[in-house]
Amino acid sequence: MLFSIKIEWGTAMLRRSQRQLSRFSRVLLVLFVGVTAPCYAFAQTVKVAKSDGVTIAIANEPPYALMGEDGSPTGAGPELDKAILREAGITKFAGAVMEYGAMIPAVQSKRASFASTGSLLITPERCSAVNFSEPLICDGDALIVANSLAGKVQGIKDLAAAGVRVGVCGGCTAQKKALAAGVPEDKIVIFPDATSGVKLLADGRIDVFLYGTIGTTDLYGRLVDKTKFKYVDAIDTTPGCQGAAFNKNDTELRDAYNAGIVKIRASGEYLSILRRFKMEGAAIGSDKVSTAQLCSK
Repeated sequence: MLFSIKIEWGTAMLRRSQRQLSRFSRVLLVLFVGVTAPCYAFAQTVKVAKSDGVTIAIANEPPYALMGEDGSPTGAGPELDKAILREAGITKFAGAVMEYGAMIPAVQSKRASFASTGSLLITPERCSAVNFSEPLICDGDALIVANSLAGKVQGIKDLAAAGVRVGVCGGCTAQKKALAAGVPEDKIVIFPDATSGVKLLADGRIDVFLYGTIGTTDLYGRLVDKTKFKYVDAIDTTPGCQGAAFNKNDTELRDAYNAGIVKIRASGEYLSILRRFKMEGAAIGSDKVSTAQLCSK
């Protein structure tokens, strides 16, 4: 009987050890993959982009960006991207729709070749994570407010005192601006895209919609009940500029992009594309500041 118990005990301990070893092996595998993964973050060269094409990270945010009926990315940002990269001989373009907050991780992990111009403001914090092109689109801030708030809320600085619920897009700088202006975190509502934000406003789940001037103007014109809500240009807005965001390893592709910017500005195609999407105002100031300056502010 004692011999039998010892065998059963020994067998149980062996099984337990095997399970522990299996778990330990899985942990080692995860750690190994996590440590070595950056080795596979190869640079996407212009040669590779010419043969394989590029995947552009976009948000579903007309007129900046959207997926066209043919399944390809379009809007002011992607059309600029395509015109610029065609100058380098790159002609194959795919789009990946995602929230703004997912764009930098997608670029870092190579799930996207770059984030479309017009998607991300160039800020020092973001410059440490990705390589930006030179600026192409500059924009300010605007709000859509309920009629009852008209005159009371004229800018971001008025939001905290008004005690309102503020809708901002996930991963956008609007959230930081609202927090910096004293809006409590529990008064900030995150929406995945601007269209969803307008719906929150219409449903009474937020009191103020805060977004970029160009996008807000477009949304207000298309989707908002103007008998209930007012459009407000934020009087305290600090305009920012946006560019395409590339993986830190992809300097060759980013440099080719910058070279293409110079060419389409000179040819007039740059302004022609912006006019097509009624965004010519976004060009103002974009050639007066460099990415190096924006990254160091």
